[in-house]
Amino acid sequence: MKEQILTMAREAGLCQPWQEKIVQDSSIENLCKMYFAGDDWAMEKDFPSLEVLRHFRGQTEVYGLFTDYTGMPNNLSKAAFFGSSNVQLTYTAFSVSQLILRHQTEAKIRVCDNAVLIINILDAAKLNIECIDNARVEVFAYGNENIKMLGDVRIHKSKF
Repeated sequence: MKEQILTMAREAGLCQPWQEKIVQDSSIENLCKMYFAGDDWAMEKDFPSLEVLRHFRGQTEVYGLFTDYTGMPNNLSKAAFFGSSNVQLTYTAFSVSQLILRHQTEAKIRVCDNAVLIINILDAAKLNIECIDNARVEVFAYGNENIKMLGDVRIHKSKF
């Protein structure tokens, strides 16, 4: 499957230096780190596919990629939810975090204290967010308006 990932990345137009990174280290850990480092390209190209993400389900969560996940993780510094995930998240204290919501993910999020959260939302994902105290949330909505909010939540309509 890892060889197929490289083939799919090439077909999607991944640049040569990043192709070489995959050839040098195709570990799950490295591929997940590369996802976050190149999340703009990955989101635009819908890469990796949901099929690939589901194949590695159970192996990627430790690195922040959650597929068809149900749960309540808190203060994750970087996380991406795919497929039919259903999550309740809380961000507190002085945490600064990045979150990506894709496919049919449903997320209920509470951000408080002095936390800062940046969210990218795509596809048919749904977001219900409460931002209180001195917290701040920036949401970059890529053609998605399934957002309910309370508090200091700033929505930016974005394109690739």
